[in-house]
Amino acid sequence: MLAIALSLMLGLSLLITINCRPTIHECISLKQAENIVLYKIVRADTMEWDTTKIRVYELPYMLEKGDTIFTNDTIFAINKRCWYFFINDEPTLRWAHPCRHVFVYCNSTYSVVKREWPPHNYEELKEIKW
Repeated sequence: MLAIALSLMLGLSLLITINCRPTIHECISLKQAENIVLYKIVRADTMEWDTTKIRVYELPYMLEKGDTIFTNDTIFAINKRCWYFFINDEPTLRWAHPCRHVFVYCNSTYSVVKREWPPHNYEELKEIKW
């Protein structure tokens, strides 16, 4: 009887310990963020990849709260973790011309900011081809 009571108490305390752990907020992967950009924003499923039409770039690491993205006329202050993408809407033109800065957040929401200048860290970005 004592053995049963001890194993029930051990099981109950283990259950309480497991359920009381702080939850870790998972974030979508870069590949999942890339799919959001390509298929929800760019609509890559409706066009063939062509370097003269639209070009999409990604920053291969996640931005953290407090990071910044600089352009010639804008400073983007990052207020929560996100993946960063840059869309050059007119790749055959010299700057300044239409482009988009895309921030995809951990919960799959995103914001798109239309501007006319690329980020200063342009050389860190990797082009996505579809």
